[in-house]
Amino acid sequence: MDKEFFNGMNLAEDISEEDFQYIKDGWEKVQDALSKDEFIDKFNKFKEEYKDASFFSDKDFIDMVVNPFTGEETKGEPVDTFDVGTPKTIAEVEPGRQGFSVIARVMSISNPKLFTSRKGEDGKLANMQIADNTGEVRLVLWTENIKHLKHISEGDIVEISDVDCKDGFRGGKEFSLRPRSLLRTIDETSENYPENIAEFPVYEENIISIADIVPDEKVSIIGRLIRVPTPHSYESNGKKGKVTSLEIQDKTGKIAYTLWNKDVKLINSLDLKEGDIVKILNEQSRERNGEISLSHWDGRILKVEGDYDIPEYEENIIKIGNAQEISDVTLIGIVTKIQDTIQFDRQDGTKGFVKSIEITDETGSIRVTLWGDDTKLKVSKGDILKVMGGNIEYDDYATSGYRVNTNWNTELRVNPEGNEDLAESLNEIASKLGPITIREVQDHEDDGEEVDIIGRLITLNDTQSFQRDDGTTG
Repeated sequence: MDKEFFNGMNLAEDISEEDFQYIKDGWEKVQDALSKDEFIDKFNKFKEEYKDASFFSDKDFIDMVVNPFTGEETKGEPVDTFDVGTPKTIAEVEPGRQGFSVIARVMSISNPKLFTSRKGEDGKLANMQIADNTGEVRLVLWTENIKHLKHISEGDIVEISDVDCKDGFRGGKEFSLRPRSLLRTIDETSENYPENIAEFPVYEENIISIADIVPDEKVSIIGRLIRVPTPHSYESNGKKGKVTSLEIQDKTGKIAYTLWNKDVKLINSLDLKEGDIVKILNEQSRERNGEISLSHWDGRILKVEGDYDIPEYEENIIKIGNAQEISDVTLIGIVTKIQDTIQFDRQDGTKGFVKSIEITDETGSIRVTLWGDDTKLKVSKGDILKVMGGNIEYDDYATSGYRVNTNWNTELRVNPEGNEDLAESLNEIASKLGPITIREVQDHEDDGEEVDIIGRLITLNDTQSFQRDDGTTG
């Protein structure tokens, strides 16, 4: 019996001979009760169900298939009954208590977060806030428990077994699940439904308008995603991280929702894109420089469908010739100049990068200043660049008197889809950007105008130094 016999079985590519022998032994124990296809199918289903459980091996999945037929104990198999003999109230459990059960209401749920263990293994964790008639506490779910979140929502009454109580990261206490812990919802028909449910706190999904948000509160909103900028790198206290600020709009206004570090991966895992309607639950509002924003921490963001009173996003593209000091604008133009990236030292000793690009439409030209990761933007002269969320500022050194300054909330798109009519007029400008001949340069009448030329280098003079008026050497 070789590996071909188990064709279709999702075995580890580097499975050892010892482990493969365990697979064969398992099959021999159940071959009178299961067909080979049933055996393989059960194995694959268990492996898929526990794909986030890093400590399970193929031998453990074989045990899950075989042991129900042999009566042996299975590692990691969740208990299928709730131990009604040991339910505790939240208030009576102290750090150090292990293996107890509790019944509570779910008050909040976080999006799963990614982490790397000390052993270098990737994992996930999520937090719940649960409450009963005696108090409220944080419940921590680990990689093996994340699958339970598919079936649980805020406001549900849940029964939880195999819980440990520990000292909390922020003081106080917190509950933590084990790999085998049971977590499931119950209702009035359930045997374990609490008789004193009327004494439990009531969950209220208090959705408010963006215009009604005040600083330093936990808030919940529903709005439309109107901007999903590319995450930016930053460095703080010697540590590097990622950050991005989504922009969300409802009928009363707009607000930034900031994701930090590994949470920026929520953009891909939730497939977030402009135009989506999202619900943000129990997130913290903050005020900085007179602007209120939301930060992602213990709350969560999820896409929703339904008939919500949220306006479609209407894009207002400003003509470059109409530039004036204004924040959060959208411009689109053809790239007519690209300057080299300049490196500089920040006050905290870290390195920064800045780069300028000029864009032009049929009404004029303006310089766009890029910072940090945006200086690596793959853009060429003649490309169409759309800048969303830039700030137009006065600039003494700019020909137009203004420049566009970008920031973490700015989204940059090269050769974007849509805006076909505008793109057609910009392409007419692009057709005039090509290099000119040296003869045409000599005949050029506009002093100071920048042009592109292509030619062969025939003379290269030595570099010479000179004294500037301010006494420095150039």
